[in-house]
Amino acid sequence: MTEQNLTLRELTSKDDQAIKQIVQSVLEEYHDALPGTAYFDPELGRLSSFYQANAKRKYWVVCQGSKVVGGGGVAEFDQTGTAEVQKLYLLPEARGLGWGKKLLQAAEKFARKQGYRSLYIETISNMNEAQGLYEHLGFKRLTASKSGTAHTTCDVWLEKKLS
Repeated sequence: MTEQNLTLRELTSKDDQAIKQIVQSVLEEYHDALPGTAYFDPELGRLSSFYQANAKRKYWVVCQGSKVVGGGGVAEFDQTGTAEVQKLYLLPEARGLGWGKKLLQAAEKFARKQGYRSLYIETISNMNEAQGLYEHLGFKRLTASKSGTAHTTCDVWLEKKLS
């Protein structure tokens, strides 16, 4: 697979099950299919409804032809102007081609347009490639999670100021 074979578009309801499978398979791949991760999020099988319910949320999918091979989104996190990068996962064949970066750039551009002041990401310490990408794009590590997180198993927290 090459970068040219892939496209980025907004999530539709037809993508819900594919994204659920991708999130869960990547978490299984990393042995992180644990309570307190996105694996068990109640909205996981109906992400399109969640993201379409609020204009300050957006989720994109990466496709190879008609096959969804990854995705990532952004939604409000708290009342202080923080948005969270959410459920950014790529299948192995779509990694290393720049699409994680493109998803993060789309999330940042959207968050700025919506007036968010920072972007927050939670991940797990064994997802080293993702952490390297986040830090490369200007995210700084935090010493603890932000208040109100639902992902209690995540043990790495990063934030990027947008203003």
